[in-house]
Amino acid sequence: MGSILIVDDMEDMRYSLSSIVKKEGCAVFTADSGANCLEILRNNVIDLIFLDIGLPDSDGIKLIPVIKKISPDIDIVIITGINEAKSAVTALQEGAIDYLVKPFSIIEFKAVLNRVMQSIMMWKTTSLFHLNNDAGTMIAASEAMKPVQKAIELAAAVNTSVLVTGETGTGKELVAQAIHKLGLTEHHKNGVFVKVDCGSLSENLIESELFGHTKGSFTNASCEKTGLVELANGGTLFLDEIGNLPVSLQPKLLRLIEDSTFRKVGGLKDIGVQIRIIAATNCNIRESIAKGQFREDLYYRLNVLPIVLPPLRDREDDILLLANYFLHRFKKEMGKVIKGFTPGAYRALAVFPWQGNIRELKNLIEREVIFCKGEWLTMHCLQPEHDHIEVEGDIILPLKKMEQQYVREVLLKSSNNKSKAARLLGISRTTLREKL
Repeated sequence: MGSILIVDDMEDMRYSLSSIVKKEGCAVFTADSGANCLEILRNNVIDLIFLDIGLPDSDGIKLIPVIKKISPDIDIVIITGINEAKSAVTALQEGAIDYLVKPFSIIEFKAVLNRVMQSIMMWKTTSLFHLNNDAGTMIAASEAMKPVQKAIELAAAVNTSVLVTGETGTGKELVAQAIHKLGLTEHHKNGVFVKVDCGSLSENLIESELFGHTKGSFTNASCEKTGLVELANGGTLFLDEIGNLPVSLQPKLLRLIEDSTFRKVGGLKDIGVQIRIIAATNCNIRESIAKGQFREDLYYRLNVLPIVLPPLRDREDDILLLANYFLHRFKKEMGKVIKGFTPGAYRALAVFPWQGNIRELKNLIEREVIFCKGEWLTMHCLQPEHDHIEVEGDIILPLKKMEQQYVREVLLKSSNNKSKAARLLGISRTTLREKL
C-alpha cells in the first residue's frame, strides 16, 4: 500500500509507529536525524514521511523544502509538541499536508496514515490509468503482467494473427482493444474495431453475420448484407470465444487468414480485405482439437503470436490498483463522495481468490458503491458472498473456506490433475473427490 518514512530521534517512537505502519500493510523506513532522512530519500521511493520537528541535527520545518527538492510529490506529516501550534502552521505553509500533536493516540495516528495513503493510492491509480489509457495499454503494475504488456506492444507493431487465452473475466477483450489502438498509424488512423462473439450466434446465423450474404441466397434474404469481416476492413476483427466457432465455418476463416479473401453466402466472387485478426478463448483449444471440434491447422494460424493472461489472483499488485480505479469510476458516475476503502476492506480485497477475476472485482466495487452510505467503503457486501467475518479489523475466514481455497490452489498448480493434487495434499484421491 506504499512506503512510509518515520523520522524521529526517539527510538521508542520510531519502533511504535513503524509497528503500526507494518500492520497497515505498508513498507516502512526509519531515520533518527535529518541527514539520515535525506540519505534514505535519495535511495528509495517514499510516498509519505512522518517528520518530527525537533531533530538533533536540523529543524524539521527547514527540512521540508530540501525534502521537496529531492522528491517533489512526496507527502509530509509533521509531528510537533503541544506548545508548537505556530510551528505546525508554518509547516503547512512550507508544504506539509497534515500534523500530529504529541502526545497522540494510536487511533489518531492510524486515522492520519489511512487518510493520506488513501489519497496517495487514488492519485497513483488515476495517474496510471490516464497514462496507460493514452498509450492504449492496460491498467497493470504487477510482474505477472509485464510479459503481457510486451506482447501487446509486439503484436501492435506487426500485422499477424494473435490468440489471447485466459480465464473468464481476465480482460481478453481489453488486450485486443489495446493492440488495435497501439497498431493504428497515421495512414490507418480510422481503422475500426469489430467484435464477433462466436458463442452468442446460432450456427445458421453466424456465417451470414461474419461474411454477409447476397440477395436471394437463402429464404428471407431480400437484400444484400455486408458482413462483419467486410466492416472490419482496414481495422481489427476480434473473434471472442473462438472455441465455439462451428467446425463447418472454420475452413472459411482459415482461408480469410491465409489469403485475406472471403466470399459472401451465395456469392460467386472473392472479396479482398486488409484486417488484423485477434481471437480469444477461455477453453483448452488442444482438447477441442483432440475431440475433433476444432481444426488443428486453424489453431496454428491463429496462434502465431500467443498472449496468455494470468488470473487476477496471480496479480496481487494489481488488485488494489484496479479496485481504486473502479471506485473512482463508479463514485463519479453515481455522484457519491467516497474517500476510499477502510484498512479491513483493503486487506480483504488482497486475500480473496477472485475466481471471476477482474469482472468479479468490478461488479463487487460497483455494488459496494451503490450501498455505501458513508465516506469509506467497508466489506459488508462481500461478507454474504465470501463467507468471512471481520474481527478488530482483521479478516477471518472459516476453516472450511480456507481449506476450499487451498485445495483449489493446489489443483490449479497441478493443472487439474487430481492424482497429483492428492499426492501434494497428502490425502487419497477418494478423499479429494469427496472434498470436491
